[in-house]
Amino acid sequence: MSQLALARSISLAAVSALVLSACGSQSNGPDDQPVRPGPVVVDGAVNLPTLQRLIDFERARSKEQQELELARLDNVLERSLWAESGLESALGGAAAADAAFAAHGKALTSKARAIGDQKFVMKPVAYVVNAPEPNIGEGLFGGILVVTLGSDAVVSASNDAKDGEHGSADWGTDVKVSGSREHVDLAVDTTHESGGVTTKLVVKVGVSPCPDPSGRFEASAKVDISATKTGGSTGQRGTLDITITGQVNDDAKLESSDADYRMQWADFADSKGSFVDISGAMGGTKARSATLDRSGGKPNSSLQEGAVALASVYTMLIKNEVAAAAEKGWQSGRCVILKPTASSGPKGLKPSASSTINAAPRSRIDGGPVGGTVKATLSAGGAGVKPSGSKVKADATFSYSAPGAPNKSGTVSLEARSKRGVAKASIDFDTKEGSYVASGGNPVTVSGPVADLNAPFTLPGQGPGFTVLYSYTPTSSTGGTYTYSGSGPDVTMNGNGTYQITGSDPVLTLTQNGNGCTKVVAGGREAGDCRKTTNVITLTRAGSD
Repeated sequence: MSQLALARSISLAAVSALVLSACGSQSNGPDDQPVRPGPVVVDGAVNLPTLQRLIDFERARSKEQQELELARLDNVLERSLWAESGLESALGGAAAADAAFAAHGKALTSKARAIGDQKFVMKPVAYVVNAPEPNIGEGLFGGILVVTLGSDAVVSASNDAKDGEHGSADWGTDVKVSGSREHVDLAVDTTHESGGVTTKLVVKVGVSPCPDPSGRFEASAKVDISATKTGGSTGQRGTLDITITGQVNDDAKLESSDADYRMQWADFADSKGSFVDISGAMGGTKARSATLDRSGGKPNSSLQEGAVALASVYTMLIKNEVAAAAEKGWQSGRCVILKPTASSGPKGLKPSASSTINAAPRSRIDGGPVGGTVKATLSAGGAGVKPSGSKVKADATFSYSAPGAPNKSGTVSLEARSKRGVAKASIDFDTKEGSYVASGGNPVTVSGPVADLNAPFTLPGQGPGFTVLYSYTPTSSTGGTYTYSGSGPDVTMNGNGTYQITGSDPVLTLTQNGNGCTKVVAGGREAGDCRKTTNVITLTRAGSD
């Protein structure tokens, strides 16, 4: 058997084996041997039921099993194309082609996984990826890994982008990423020469992870891989173009996803050879269509069979992985913002007081209301929030009840979910003693806020013809020490003493007793006086009126 015929047989057998394994076995006499159900392509037309069985089989496998099998099948198909195109002969035979193919294949998946490990920040910075030289080998499969791992990397790493921010980064000399909250792009353009072969991989991925008001999101991917004799025009080329759309439900979960695809393969010797051009669509896990649009050149049943099978399974893999990356994005908080407000408090509430929480989620893309629901739970402290743990239609209101004792706290966590994404927020309440308003006093009138009776605070005062500032240092919430200083026309004063706080919430009385001295300078003469001082100040709980 010739090398060309052998290559065709290997390629067709590999795809047929995958089809056979997808269909299980049927009874066929005492040996119970599996019965071949037929190829994916029959007389230039795609056998859609057989293709669906293939998709179902691959979908049931683990991600690791899918990668191993798809890489193996892609290697078989692409290696056979090296033979069919004449590239193998141009390199000097099977042994030289095998060595070049293996060398080119080893590095590409490492490159793809290195891309998946990168951290992308939304500002102009340069990244250097210390990864092996990218090559072909597992050509299309390596490109698929770039799409699946790269889309997750750029979406996840840009989830913390600020509103209106756009950034870009270089991951080495051949990988570029850019984007904003609304959209991210990944571009790979790399060429490598070794063993008499020139390989080129171009990958472009675009993901818009924030759904529109109807819950629809979009993404696209293109993989273009070629291998040619260096300096010549003998070799192969394959492309896969995919557009992905998806629908998000009111719970911010992926409801459905669809993909349209087109795959083209060509092998050529001195620019002449075979080609195949197929297109199709997938809805969810079902192959809606698969059409062999064009094919030509020498007999290429193996090329048709391999292209149809790989295009469909690769599209399923890309669609699922890119949609999962987008879902991580809109569930991260990048698309929706939630800033809850409280009708009273949230700090310094009276014990057992109530406060209404308003939760109005808004789009971070267009600023509009997103609808959906908001759920509130008491995540720390006391006393409670109502309704608790139930989804309330946005814009939502909840009632928080403060603990029945002073110096207690409570945290309410909120989660908004809608077709436009997820937003999370929390609001902290407390009944800490403090947060009072001071007033009154004689002969010095005092006014101003007291944030916390357990922490140092100051209060300004005014007397007949002078101003004064009191500085309080508590030893407890009911008393401590104080100092003061003041001035007026031709007069300065200072003093110190102790203070006590009595009464019950919401109105307390601060009584201070101390010693103070006054100095008067007038007409070039100086006089002074020191005496005992006292003042009584009213402290009223903030928000108690």
